[in-house]
Amino acid sequence: MTLQQLSYILELSKHNSISAAAQAVNISQPSLSTAIRDLEKEFSLTLVERNRHGIMFTPAGLEFLHYAGHILSHAAAMHDHFQAEKRQDLPQILSISSQHYPFADEAFIHALQHVQPGKSCVFTLREGRTSQVIHDVVTRESHLGILFLSHMNERFLQDLFHKNKLEFTSLCAFTPCLYVRSGHPLAACQHVVPSQFAEYPCVRFEQGHDKSQFSEELLLPNPASRQCIYVTDRSTLFSVIRSTDAYTIGTGHVAPSIIGRHIQAIPIENPLDTMTVGWIKIAGEPLPEEARHYITILAGLLEGREHG
Repeated sequence: MTLQQLSYILELSKHNSISAAAQAVNISQPSLSTAIRDLEKEFSLTLVERNRHGIMFTPAGLEFLHYAGHILSHAAAMHDHFQAEKRQDLPQILSISSQHYPFADEAFIHALQHVQPGKSCVFTLREGRTSQVIHDVVTRESHLGILFLSHMNERFLQDLFHKNKLEFTSLCAFTPCLYVRSGHPLAACQHVVPSQFAEYPCVRFEQGHDKSQFSEELLLPNPASRQCIYVTDRSTLFSVIRSTDAYTIGTGHVAPSIIGRHIQAIPIENPLDTMTVGWIKIAGEPLPEEARHYITILAGLLEGREHG
């Protein structure tokens, strides 16, 4: 086993095919395939399986990824520690993965505003499906993952966190709300029940081949709408809501600077579930200062919404 082999496996986890990963690390596909086979032989396990969609890591492969990321992270830290003359020039680094939440953007912008003028920094915010958020943290592409738990998905996700050695810390629990445009027929309501919005289209984030427990919106026990619109990005989702009578369900946190001033949130009465927003990280590992600062900012924004 070499650090280079581990870096190849980590790169492979970011792609859907061996050829794409090989191109990313500038080696031939046979060379990457050989590196995979050598590791599988050394550890007597199967790392990846091929299917019609490309490749997929096996459960043992995902666990191997966890250890590979851990080793590479410590190797990089060791390198930085002993490059004393360069330590003063190291940039501030922050990498966040999140479900499509406006408040995650807000906190990210506030964190950027706190960077000292002239200070070198590398800040990254990735918005994606729930499974991708978890994958980014497991492979150490991101320091933190921002997502939510509900009664319906908590057992599934907590089991997944445990298997991947992740820990979840809650920030705030919210009563789910309906997001609609200001001119929507329901806009004047103080609260709504599912029967009131059943006739309107529901716009949701497309989940690909992920299980329903990975949904980015709260799933009501009885689907309220017969019309569904699926999108892959937050900008399109809110554009659809601003332009039609479609709705989506979320925490109720409205960030006008991010989503505009023509979207409002209406609490759902007796929703039978809540949305607990929190963050995940590798269990037992300390967070860098930039990540801790981001969490402080995010908690302040969410608590402000909770009390206001």
